[in-house]
Amino acid sequence: MVKLQKNSKRQTLKQKYAIIKKVSAHKKKLKKIIKKTNIHNRRSTKKSLKIPECIFKKNILENIKNLSLNKKKKKNDVTNCKEIQINHHDDTTLKNIKYFIKNDISTTEGEENSTDNENIINTNKNNKKKDKEENISDDYINNIQFSDYANLDFLDKMKIYDKIKECNYKNLNEKYIYVDNLLDVIKNSDVVFYVIDIRNPLIYLDKDIINFINSCKKQIIIILNKCDLIDNGIIEQWVLFFRTYFITLPFISFINKSTSPCYLVKNKSNERNYKNNNYYYNNITINNNMNNIKTCPIKNIMQKLSKNNQITYGVIGHIYTGRNSFINTILKEFNYINNIKKEQIDINLSHNINLYIKPGLILKKELNNLQLIKKLHVLKHEEIITLLEEFLLTLTGKNLIRLMNLIKENELANKFKEMCSKDTIKQLDKTNNKLQIKKMIIQSYLYQKNQDGQISNQINFKNMKTLFHNLFMNKIFYYVIPKSKISCDNQNGDTLKYFSTPFDKDLYYEVDQYVYLKKKPYTDYIIIKSDKFNFYN
Repeated sequence: MVKLQKNSKRQTLKQKYAIIKKVSAHKKKLKKIIKKTNIHNRRSTKKSLKIPECIFKKNILENIKNLSLNKKKKKNDVTNCKEIQINHHDDTTLKNIKYFIKNDISTTEGEENSTDNENIINTNKNNKKKDKEENISDDYINNIQFSDYANLDFLDKMKIYDKIKECNYKNLNEKYIYVDNLLDVIKNSDVVFYVIDIRNPLIYLDKDIINFINSCKKQIIIILNKCDLIDNGIIEQWVLFFRTYFITLPFISFINKSTSPCYLVKNKSNERNYKNNNYYYNNITINNNMNNIKTCPIKNIMQKLSKNNQITYGVIGHIYTGRNSFINTILKEFNYINNIKKEQIDINLSHNINLYIKPGLILKKELNNLQLIKKLHVLKHEEIITLLEEFLLTLTGKNLIRLMNLIKENELANKFKEMCSKDTIKQLDKTNNKLQIKKMIIQSYLYQKNQDGQISNQINFKNMKTLFHNLFMNKIFYYVIPKSKISCDNQNGDTLKYFSTPFDKDLYYEVDQYVYLKKKPYTDYIIIKSDKFNFYN
């Protein structure tokens, strides 16, 4: 008889590795649970504390609650204690820290007094909101004027700012880049200098920013910069228009620049010659001697505004509008010679005048066509060509011929004259034909040609760069005038009433005369009459 074989009890390798896999997977699960919940011992071995019903049961439960509350307080104290590094002791930094500490104390006191009951927590929150609304209501913000706002404490100013920021931050963040830096300037300043290029001022007005500053009850002063690049008659017209809505000051930087600015100088040797030969460069930037130069009287206006109250001034504007040059002129007017540190934010110019040094940049996310002029230094090649095409299409026929002659493209100018002659235009529509001829000449200059002589899609980089530098780097002088009547709405024009009539007559007269008496480098300008540059909607 054959003996039956017994099943072996030895563990196979397949079973062994399957068990190892299950164990490793289980350990991974446990690690994930520990990371999420921070519970290391899932199965608690502690027995639940059962208190027998007796006379002292209520007292025992109260003691247990008090012990748990004390533990929570200790944990909150550890979390609330934070170290704050102050690199420079500015007035604005100290005020912001005080405001930050007071808000934290108020929130922690509310948390400490609250109990575990959810209904009580909700009632406390509602009471806090009611208290804030009672202190700063919408009616109070709408009725307050700048004269009253200037007398408020920093904490009340911040409460108004925070309330308005909550309503508008989402909209501003969607539209603008670097919103936080811009809002920091607006937050820490009482009067905001809005710097605008006077050659094309309406394209630089942003309604969202102006409405936000007005709703914060801060005062806007429009600075019409680069007045040395246009005629006095045009300056007078723009000043009259803007002064109906804002305090407006024409401005020229009193550092006299040569016809070729220093940022266009490429070689270091040329830059040294520029610095050595230019008298005003040496006199102002190196030695800081102000005796030989008649200073711009903006200092007097700042002293007039901050006569009764301590006021902080901030500067905002777009790229290439002269924000930094405006800040430097103010510092020079107040004879501020001390070296400014990188960490420094605020400068005390006098006992009641502070200047927020860092300028705020206004830059929209979506810019198309002529609006690309707002970010000149950051443009791509395709964007530069679209800007140049749109800009040249706004020119009249005479101005386009003049521009082509200035660039030394006489052949294209003569070709445009021949194509726009009376004999050729009689055969076709005047308007459509002229636009087509303009586009053809602009494209023939900006784009390369094929072997057949037709215009291709390849960019002519040499012509593009020369035209861009000549137009937008102050080598060809131009200015824009709107065709139709324009209007602007500003609901915060009570400052002139507050500062009485001498502010209009005397101080405006000093600033205007300083600008009008300056010699203009050129008398020949390209005048653009168009409504396409008006984006204040």
